[in-house]
Amino acid sequence: MKANREKFSNAMKTMHSAFLFVLLGLTFSTVLAQTHTPVSSITQGSLDQYRDQYHQSPVCTRDELTLWSCETSKRVFSLCSSQSATRTTGYLQYRASTAGKVTFTYPATKVPPLGLFKYESYPNGNASIEFTNKSYQYSLMDPLRDKSSIVVTAPGASGKETEIACGPNQTLQGNYTMRLMHDFGIWTDD
Repeated sequence: MKANREKFSNAMKTMHSAFLFVLLGLTFSTVLAQTHTPVSSITQGSLDQYRDQYHQSPVCTRDELTLWSCETSKRVFSLCSSQSATRTTGYLQYRASTAGKVTFTYPATKVPPLGLFKYESYPNGNASIEFTNKSYQYSLMDPLRDKSSIVVTAPGASGKETEIACGPNQTLQGNYTMRLMHDFGIWTDD
């Protein structure tokens, strides 16, 4: 009889543990599945409200927004965007130029950026955009209180990083930029 009670007790402990494991798993997955919704100043922001924050890059056309730009002595790197966005419309392109001529464009065509770019906004106010082209990882870093940079990480075991220093703050933390990232579906909290 004592052996039966021990078997029963062990069986109950096992069931209880399994129940807690499933319950925690369901709770955790529900929390992870919750969609991040930005504050109304971002979701309801309009280009007209924030247009003066965007300075035209020579690499982006007049009907595009220059979301981010880095000028060195020889090159210009810019993130150009359509003025409006949804998950299936609008575009985002990274462009590099030398002597006024565009030498690199990612992606090659103007397509919605979902699945091509990743935007992150951090609690300290920093922001970044990342993408991968031919196994090279590109990160456009835009710290709130420091100078921006481009970090390119080579593929393979070496993972050599090249950093290109840029000027002060860009607009990756701007409300309308954040709205575009949310509307494009590339904000990693989405």
